[in-house]
Amino acid sequence: MNNNHKIPALDKAVSVLEYLGRAEQGVSQAELAKALNITTSTCYRILQTLLVRNWVRQEPGNLYDVSNGILTAARKLVNSATRFECLQPILEKLAVKTGLSCKLSIRQANAQITILRAESPAAMTVSGKVGANFPIVEGSTGAALLDEESLENIQHLMTECTDDIEEKKYPELVNERLNSLKKNAYCMNAHPNRWNVEAMAASVKNKKGQTLAAITILGFVDDFADEHIEKLAVDLQNAILECTQIL
Repeated sequence: MNNNHKIPALDKAVSVLEYLGRAEQGVSQAELAKALNITTSTCYRILQTLLVRNWVRQEPGNLYDVSNGILTAARKLVNSATRFECLQPILEKLAVKTGLSCKLSIRQANAQITILRAESPAAMTVSGKVGANFPIVEGSTGAALLDEESLENIQHLMTECTDDIEEKKYPELVNERLNSLKKNAYCMNAHPNRWNVEAMAASVKNKKGQTLAAITILGFVDDFADEHIEKLAVDLQNAILECTQIL
């Protein structure tokens, strides 16, 4: 895409929404402006506009978070997500079996979006929230969603991505994960990365072999020690098989 065709103010507004969508709790205007390199006045005007449309809400402590109004624009995505709700029990069972948190994500244009999540039964766990979105080229989840994409299109997606992610610095990471998916039916997102977590992902396909979603197991470095990998991969593939039978 030619950057000369972008509308700067709109681009900044989308960045604000994406940042709020990834945050686990409300964010201050100052944090938004600093994190996104937006002037204080511009950030204020963006927030006020989004407040009027109810895409953003203001919380105690002068914090901001996404609001229900944004669902109007995301109605197609919400309707699409409802078809996967029947898979929630499979995620819950996977979380209990592995002792780790897990999520189901789908692709929406150039982003991967978490639509289902099951928490680990452990006292200390890696967490996140439904609705969080990340670049489609990032991590093991992104690779699992791109396993049918051509290398040419993946390269184009990498070029378009503006987030500061490891895959931009080391494009070979994406190829390694895609190769792992072909060989092992799963791929890894190893530490270090910007979230400081480890993850294992695999593609959820329909009976025609088309990729519909990805299931990802999330944990800390020790959770993915070599002696655990084989069992985690089997548990993940069993969950994938159950999903395929339903879809």
